Amino acid sequence: MRRISSLAVLLCFALPAWSEPLWTGVFENSQQSTAGIEAAVDTAVAKMNFVTRPIARGRLNKTNPAYRRVAIERDEQVVRVRFDERKPIEMPANGEPVAWTREDGEQFQVSARITDDALVQTFKADDGERVNTFTANAAGQMTMEAKISSPRLPTPVIYTLLYQRSAR
Repeated sequence: MRRISSLAVLLCFALPAWSEPLWTGVFENSQQSTAGIEAAVDTAVAKMNFVTRPIARGRLNKTNPAYRRVAIERDEQVVRVRFDERKPIEMPANGEPVAWTREDGEQFQVSARITDDALVQTFKADDGERVNTFTANAAGQMTMEAKISSPRLPTPVIYTLLYQRSAR
């Protein structure tokens, strides 16, 4: 019995604190199309009046590009998400929101929540929120589902982008 206890203690120290989630790493899709995003935007703005619909459509299409590359890093304190060549978005790994300013000057509270199999990144602004949910599988495929909601939108914009783990 004593040997088993000693072995169990040794195994606890030999094992790493956590294993890297499948959604960490660099993922690419050089053939990403904007068609799915544009269709999701059109569906969300379809019930808006003819004056606000083109304004909302233009803004949503502008702020929802089809990213070609996503890099996600995680350590015990911080989660970093980098889209294409943009500056990485750093968020506490404990889920606490932090202030973040997008390249165009719009300000958000951004947070990262880690579940068993996903990273959930949330951007909150005065006029709505965006939630990116990243999941991946053992074959190296990552999915990013984006959901944009606002009191100004009759229905949320929801779309999915697919990526493959990069060899680089």
